[in-house]
Amino acid sequence: MDPTEAFPTPGHLAQLLDATLLRPEAREGEYREFLAAARDGGFRCVFLPLYYLPLARLELEGSGVKLGGVLGFPFGYAPTDVKKAEAVYALQQGAQEMDMVMNITALKSRRLERVREDIAEVVRLARLYDKGKGEGHIIVKVILETCYLTPAEMRTAASIAVEAGADFVKTSTGLGPGGARVEDVRLLREAVGNACGVKASGGIRTLADVLAMLEAGANRIGTSAASAIMQEYLAGYRWR
Repeated sequence: MDPTEAFPTPGHLAQLLDATLLRPEAREGEYREFLAAARDGGFRCVFLPLYYLPLARLELEGSGVKLGGVLGFPFGYAPTDVKKAEAVYALQQGAQEMDMVMNITALKSRRLERVREDIAEVVRLARLYDKGKGEGHIIVKVILETCYLTPAEMRTAASIAVEAGADFVKTSTGLGPGGARVEDVRLLREAVGNACGVKASGGIRTLADVLAMLEAGANRIGTSAASAIMQEYLAGYRWR
């Protein structure tokens, strides 16, 4: 796929990218630099630890870049009440999107109703916030952490996320032993059809990676290399 056919303008690419910085050892200065780069890049959304949401809210004010919070990160086995408390905090700080980690151990234990309830409770809270604030739809994505799942488990998890009302299923946290794979993205798109979005995340560092995930069925990309990917695209765009 030709990058300029997939993305006629830099804005088309920027609106596909969720820029992330979630490394626990990163210092405040790195977060400030990350937020400045995200503002300059005009990316769709930024995701960073809940601790840094107040800083991000100030740094991104008026930029049009959305603020995202991560829930139950990175292992997913926090109790639902904890995830809901994290969601409330994220929403209070201005988050417009939330990426929650599925309860992986519950899925592996075949506690499928427990997995569904966990997701549904966060979705329900987001919908209540939508109704109460009237400021737009809060997007909820469910991180499946596909590196731990069999293909059958991926399909089951994706179906549960759709049933629970999630807006997206997402491959990975980026902190597990494996990230997004083309075959997993393709499987997830087949599993959910048009019922929800598919976000590929984890190990996506080049424009070629983005195009491969897009062709496999992803319609959102999470990456810690958003600025580098944009610069790679712009090099070709300016030449054209």
